[in-house]
Amino acid sequence: MIQIGKYNFDGPWLLNNTNLIDRAAVYVILCSRSNGNYDLVYVGETGQTGTRLSNHERAVCWDRSCSSSLYVAIFWTPSDRYTVDDRRKIEKDLRDQYNPPCNRQ
Repeated sequence: MIQIGKYNFDGPWLLNNTNLIDRAAVYVILCSRSNGNYDLVYVGETGQTGTRLSNHERAVCWDRSCSSSLYVAIFWTPSDRYTVDDRRKIEKDLRDQYNPPCNRQ
């Protein structure tokens, strides 16, 4: 478990060794640092986490922004407790707080 902003995310797990199921979530892509901490590279939300991460259009940016290993952490947002708008609000809150390099347009 890792805290990002005010949210407790599951993980982080190595991105290239992760086989996630298709469930609704907010996810963060992290770059490992030599001191054991992480830099936040990207924040996203999806209704299908596994499919989204396996074929993401920003993956090239993730690789360019990280000279070490990429990790993913997940904040699951089951539909019985969170709406799509809730997911988008969490995503926006984290983007505003951290300004990840691969979220900049």
